[in-house]
This record gives sequence, C-alpha cells and structure tokens, in this order.
Amino acid sequence: MWPTLSVVIPTRNRPHLLRGALLSLLRQTYPAFEAVVAEDGDGEGLGVVEALGDPRLRGVWSGGRGQVWARLAALEAARGDLVLFLDDDDLLLDPAYLYRVARALKGGAGVAYSGGLFLTPSRDIPYEPGPLGPWLLKDNRILASGTALSRKALHDLGGLDPQMGHYWDWDLWLRVYRAGLPFRYLPGPNVGVRVHGENQSYGANLEGRRKDLEALMAKHGLAGIALKDHLQLALTGL
Repeated sequence: MWPTLSVVIPTRNRPHLLRGALLSLLRQTYPAFEAVVAEDGDGEGLGVVEALGDPRLRGVWSGGRGQVWARLAALEAARGDLVLFLDDDDLLLDPAYLYRVARALKGGAGVAYSGGLFLTPSRDIPYEPGPLGPWLLKDNRILASGTALSRKALHDLGGLDPQMGHYWDWDLWLRVYRAGLPFRYLPGPNVGVRVHGENQSYGANLEGRRKDLEALMAKHGLAGIALKDHLQLALTGL
C-alpha cells in the first residue's frame, strides 16, 4: 500500500508566492497527498487556499508566533503517513517528485531529500548536496523544502524544536542522523528555491541566525561552525 503525504507549508503575508507553491503541488502526478497551509499572518494565505478550491488543500491558523510554530500547527492538523516540508516561496519542479518520495520511503523509516535550483532574477543556479556524509556535522546542505520523513518517525524523534529558530531543520536532521535512520537522496532539480527581495538579504537576519546557530551547537555538542546559507553553498560548490 502506498503512503499518503502531508505537505506542511507555513505562510505569512505573501499570497502571490504561496499560490505558486500550491500550483506546483497541484501539478504532481501522485494523487495521495494533502497540503496543510499554516497561516502566520493576516489571513491572505487562507484566502489563496479557498480560491484554489481543491479539497486536498487545507488551511489552519497558527497564531503569529513564527515559522517553527506555524509548522507545528500544520503538523498537528496533518493526517498523512509521511510529512514533506515546503516553504511558501518554493516550488516542486518535477511533477513526479511526490511519487519519488513515496517510493523512497515506502515501507521504511528514514528521510528523503533532494537537489534543486536557486531561481534568481538573472539565472538559475543548480544545487546538488549529494548523498549524506559527515558534512552534516558542519554544514546543513539539506534543503528543508522537499525533504520528507514519516509522521511516526518525526513524533518518535521529539518533533520540531522551536528553540532552534532558523535551524529547526538542521536540528531535526542531526537527530535523525544520530538515531541511525537512513537518508535517501533524490538527485535532480526537483525543488525550486525562489530568491527574491524578501529572502535574498541574508544579512538582515544575521544576528538572529548567529544566536540560533549558537543554540544548535550547544544542543548537539558542535563547535567552529561558520555562518552560511544554502545559496552560499551553491555558489561556492559546497
């Protein structure tokens, strides 16, 4: 029996980007999915869900407490066997991607993750993190968008930790890694990461990211990790 997927999407005050993310989901050839959109802003995202009129799309309020709490609100409402994370400004480029995820995780625990493209105004930049290696202890090469694991595994690992802030995803991958669960890499430009005015100014969140990185290192007993983002990794060849 093939698993069902819950796609978890937090959103805040950018309905035009959310609509693109949802349309990329509706182009998927794998039918057994739902998308749970957690509205962390003024309600515009819920309007997008309603306007698209597809029963596989649902919206919930998250209380305006931030991106991790929004994901937690969506997870609480999720019903699928698998959970796949997707940011509201990203896209699934391969229409068969959910099928590939379901096949990779069918009947077994673990994490499925992907390569992608950074979609900048001037050019598309390929991003292929490759199979998992010890690099996870010093670089978070795994894109949050497009990454999936079973809902049971997520629960057994303790769920998402809001104290990790910007690094909620890296914290989760490290817990998966140390639990000995397999990582299944799905190569190819499966995920589109849209680089736009709201997310390309990395320095705007520098202090917050630094504090979150310090919290991550303290939690996992790591040291000497340089502050960087996925786009920097793509531009420097990982």
